[in-house]
Amino acid sequence: MQQLLKFLKFLISATNQHGVHSPFIYGYVTKCLYSKKKYSRSKSLNVLLKSIVYFGSERVMLRENEEEPKRLINKIIPEVKFVLTDADIIYLSKQNISKAETLLSNETNIHNNTMLLLNGIYESKKNEIIWDALKKHPKVTVTVDMFYCGAVFFREEQAKEHFKIRI
Repeated sequence: MQQLLKFLKFLISATNQHGVHSPFIYGYVTKCLYSKKKYSRSKSLNVLLKSIVYFGSERVMLRENEEEPKRLINKIIPEVKFVLTDADIIYLSKQNISKAETLLSNETNIHNNTMLLLNGIYESKKNEIIWDALKKHPKVTVTVDMFYCGAVFFREEQAKEHFKIRI
């Protein structure tokens, strides 16, 4: 019941591509998130795979015990390399969201074009607190809240903004 109420509250405040004024996020929403391609039943994994393809990411960082995302990435985009630093996309599952702050504190983990994708940002109160803290982090410029997951960008040329997008 609690999750349903959170989702309804999200729907009321969320928008689609028509509420986005940032060219970077507009392109991401229309060409990536809203593309018809479906890689997985999981909305978060689908966003991960679409994002890898859209951004042409070559280096992905997964935390330990992330076998399903790794298997899907290897199957669909076999040229992707799995790295421990300097990643184009970092994926954290619901169980690993607490490691986000640690990742941001290490300069070798992120660069201007890195995307951090967090699965299950509304799964628990703890995850919501971490998500809110990330939105306020000084290195973070843009966040995209998709309810099922959240994308964090570190683009220095971008104004600090937070978007809620229905997927």
